[in-house]
Amino acid sequence: MKFAGKFAVIFVVTVLVVVVAGMAFVYKMTEFAMTISDDDVAGFGAASVMTYLLGMLPLLFLTLWAALSGRLRDIEAPKYRMLELNKDIGHE
Repeated sequence: MKFAGKFAVIFVVTVLVVVVAGMAFVYKMTEFAMTISDDDVAGFGAASVMTYLLGMLPLLFLTLWAALSGRLRDIEAPKYRMLELNKDIGHE
């Protein structure tokens, strides 16, 4: 399979995973938000939503920072650099 074909498959699978995970996240957030208004478990939803958001936001910001600063442009280069360094110091 050519590079463009592999890239297309990886891209489609990535988008599918992100969409499914995003839908599950939105569903869970909606479910928690609905429990906030229930008198039986007042506060349960708020605590859960805050926990999810506090855990998710740093990862989102870290990912955006990495993407916007160009750190994700060539993700294959470190692997080859490590192999070259290993070869240079004599561990083949």
